[in-house]
Amino acid sequence: MMEQKSIFAVFDSEQKLVKAIGRLQEKNIPIKEAYTPFPVHDVLKMLGKESRLPFFSVFAGATAIALVLAFLFYTSVIDYPINYGGKPYFAFPSFVVIIYLLTILLTFTTTVLVFHLRSGLYPGKDPEVILPGTSDDRFVIALWGDERMDAGMRKEADDILKDNGAVEIIEN
Repeated sequence: MMEQKSIFAVFDSEQKLVKAIGRLQEKNIPIKEAYTPFPVHDVLKMLGKESRLPFFSVFAGATAIALVLAFLFYTSVIDYPINYGGKPYFAFPSFVVIIYLLTILLTFTTTVLVFHLRSGLYPGKDPEVILPGTSDDRFVIALWGDERMDAGMRKEADDILKDNGAVEIIEN
């Protein structure tokens, strides 16, 4: 199998990266990936890689509320009903705080687990460092360096990257 070549353009600011991605997309130059030291939502939108994790969190929260309500109903009405002070078996106002706290706990826990599973993060995994400094203070655009770009497109990409503030361009 032939190893795919990539072209990496290193930027020193988020604004320059976003501007360069916009210009590359205007010229229909294929972008492989963008690497940033922190989440840049504009880049995710531009590359079409927005996360569906917030939608899952809402779903997990609704499921957590249903599960907590079912658990409280089961324990207070079905399994161990106790009549204390003339209150009904399922006294909802007294359960509001525990419903709230358990919903937050279960939503957070399931969202974190799904994030780690989806990202492939687990204890002991070796980090994949694309270029030194990417996780510190550098912003990197990776372009396809194989047959997807001809010589003219490659020259145009280099010009766009340099004009928009690329600190260095590395072919790997």
